Amino acid sequence: MLRLIKPDETGYFDNLIANSPGPEFAQTAVWAHFKSQSWRPLHYLYEEAGEPLIAITIWLRKLPLLPFYLAYAPRGPILLKTVGESSLPEFWPELRIELHKRGAFALKLDPAWTDDLQAEQLKAVGFRPVHSDQPFGGIQPKCTFRLDIAAEPDELLASIPKKIRYNIRYPEKNGVVYRQGTKADVPDLMAVLQDTSRRKKFLGRNAAYYERLLEVMGERAALIIGTKDEQVVAASITIVCGRQAWAVYGGMMREYAQLRAYYGLNWQRMLWAKSKGATSFDFSGVPVDRSEDSPLYGLYQFKKSFGGDFVEFIGEFEQPVRPFLYWCWQTFAPWVIKARKWLAARRRQSATEMDEAK
Repeated sequence: MLRLIKPDETGYFDNLIANSPGPEFAQTAVWAHFKSQSWRPLHYLYEEAGEPLIAITIWLRKLPLLPFYLAYAPRGPILLKTVGESSLPEFWPELRIELHKRGAFALKLDPAWTDDLQAEQLKAVGFRPVHSDQPFGGIQPKCTFRLDIAAEPDELLASIPKKIRYNIRYPEKNGVVYRQGTKADVPDLMAVLQDTSRRKKFLGRNAAYYERLLEVMGERAALIIGTKDEQVVAASITIVCGRQAWAVYGGMMREYAQLRAYYGLNWQRMLWAKSKGATSFDFSGVPVDRSEDSPLYGLYQFKKSFGGDFVEFIGEFEQPVRPFLYWCWQTFAPWVIKARKWLAARRRQSATEMDEAK
């Protein structure tokens, strides 16, 4: 039976996800709370005989001028036990009925599943694969590298390719000092991300976003900063959920690229993740186009160089909940999305310029 959890059960819900075979921070209630300024979250458990088997967080976003919502389950659902997969045929119809009651016109999801059979099972219950032209394959990255970090630090370091071990040690031998920061250090992070965004030609978020992230996520997130002679040279945010950690935001100052500080920074991220119980480190996405001609080939090579396992997820899927409205969405949404992205980019650029001016 599917049930909406009570407000006082969010901690219990997040613990179930953290202790599942495949934890995903994007499905937690705490992450949904962080994102609740843009989406309205709902958290459900599917239980049999009182035993929770499947968890799913649904984010609802209202259509302009209409009382209907797009439902999105980032990296969901979560199979809380391996036997949960056998309950999916009963889970999906109950979820669809519930979302219809909530005013949803479509459900979008991108589960952290890698089995083609699971993709076929989604198609069998009415989901349609979404073909994205985004460089990372969708809202969430379709491909990534994940490194097993369960070993003791010395053994783990020894398992990393020799050249990368050298690059990891190089910064500290040349005066770079790493430390864990706080909200007060977000300006240092912003300096790094703004320098990176100017080089890579993308618009980042404003300081308030990262300050709120650190505040809401608490001990589940860490801001780690690398400095040389009190000058910030690299910075990053890492998130952990159960046995899994993710390198979500980060960069280095181009001026200090010769220090190779980002290699050492990623090692510090792994050590922090291990201290929180993580045994796997996700480099948070590589481009779908991994050819040498790709403008993101360097990013792919950097993340590959640590020796992790290449992981390809099944990608995005959508299921109509209200077929006519879904058809309208499919027909007109591309124009709406382009307009929203343009407006959002303008707002972020204005906010960033204000931060720089300060």
